Amino acid sequence: MKPRSGFIKITVMVAVLLCATVIIGSVVMNRMNSDVTAIGGDALTFEVFEGEFISSVNEVGDIESSSNVEIRCQVKSRGRAGTAIVSLTPEGTKVKEGDFLCQLDDSLLREELTERRIAVAKDKADVIQATSMLDAAKRKLNEYKEGNFDQEIAKLVATIKVANEREKRAIEVARHSLELNRKGYVTKTQWEADRFAAETAAEELKLAQEELRVYKEFSKARIIAELNADIEQQVARLEASQYTLELSQQRELDYSKQVASCRIVAPQDGTLVYANDSDRRDSSVVIEEGATIRDGQPIFYLPDPTKMQVNTKVNDSKINKVKPGQRVEVRVDTAPETPIAGKVRRVSSFPLPRRYYQAPIEYEVFVDITEQSPLIRGGLRGKVEMFVERIDNAIQAPVSSLLIGGPEKYYVIVKSKTGIEPRLVEIGSNNDKFVVIKQGLKSGELILIDADNYRDVIELPSTS
Repeated sequence: MKPRSGFIKITVMVAVLLCATVIIGSVVMNRMNSDVTAIGGDALTFEVFEGEFISSVNEVGDIESSSNVEIRCQVKSRGRAGTAIVSLTPEGTKVKEGDFLCQLDDSLLREELTERRIAVAKDKADVIQATSMLDAAKRKLNEYKEGNFDQEIAKLVATIKVANEREKRAIEVARHSLELNRKGYVTKTQWEADRFAAETAAEELKLAQEELRVYKEFSKARIIAELNADIEQQVARLEASQYTLELSQQRELDYSKQVASCRIVAPQDGTLVYANDSDRRDSSVVIEEGATIRDGQPIFYLPDPTKMQVNTKVNDSKINKVKPGQRVEVRVDTAPETPIAGKVRRVSSFPLPRRYYQAPIEYEVFVDITEQSPLIRGGLRGKVEMFVERIDNAIQAPVSSLLIGGPEKYYVIVKSKTGIEPRLVEIGSNNDKFVVIKQGLKSGELILIDADNYRDVIELPSTS
């Protein structure tokens, strides 16, 4: 009987242990379910809604004119520190095209201009003289070819005829003297003298003939070459004097332009703004009467108040969203409740230089203000909202309600009457506040806002 009694005891103990296990498990499960239910009851929720979705990029920028003409000093310093301002139109004056803006000191320039004009007059006289000498050289060549040459030939021919006649007479005298010498009427000395005279006349004839030949064959070419060389020399002198005159005239014109540049007028309509600069390290630039302005230094800005823009900077994390042509709303600091219409005109292709080490990378964006408003004035700061995307009837949820479960896997925690549950959703665009839910949620459902705080107590369903 003892063995059977021991078996019964063991069976009873096993049964008690099994019942205790079931009871403890039931208590644990009930406690877990009550914890989850408590989380769902205490958590902040948001009702998913359907409506217009707007994505935008918001930045702050400077309001300025998009047609801002910069007027610089055009007077060359020429070794001086600059040119002094004699008189100015007051800053802020609304001017029309051609209105007087500024007069710079032109006294020294006018003296130099007078000297340049004197130099031009002298150079003109040199050109006139060189032209006259060239004309004379050309006439001399023409006179030689058309008259002097023939005259010289005629003289040489006449000389030959005279020499020929003298030779004939001398030969006749010598022959007659020889006959008289034979008859004893003339001495031998006389006959020899007459014979020498005949020989001399023959030589003179030969010399005259040779002179004519040399003149025709050589002297003519030499004289023409000399006359042509003189013409070329006068041409060179004339060209040199002309170049000198052109240089003098160019300098005179330059000084005339410099004198004209001392009187500055408005190139277009606008509001006059002085180009003061107080940020220079060496010294501040103040536009006022008596101030010295260097060559190329800005003196005025002439913005067109009818063409205004906002110059803003966008971080590189958002720049790909901004495109030319996007609609913009501008709100100036003086009236932030009033939106003013605008449009993105240009997005810079390259980032701005960093202002300091590890500064954020920023791109310059120019927004045209398309709505005329008395609130818009140059020098103000304005907030710009660049509208990137607009979707009608979009299901939207807070960005903070998303849980990332893996690459391209997003979940939300949905609250219902029975409790809470994670749900896989497909998302679209976001605007830093709300995200578009393409699939997984319906309008009116409740979801937990700060879902990431409950990641440890929620088991996300596995997806393949």
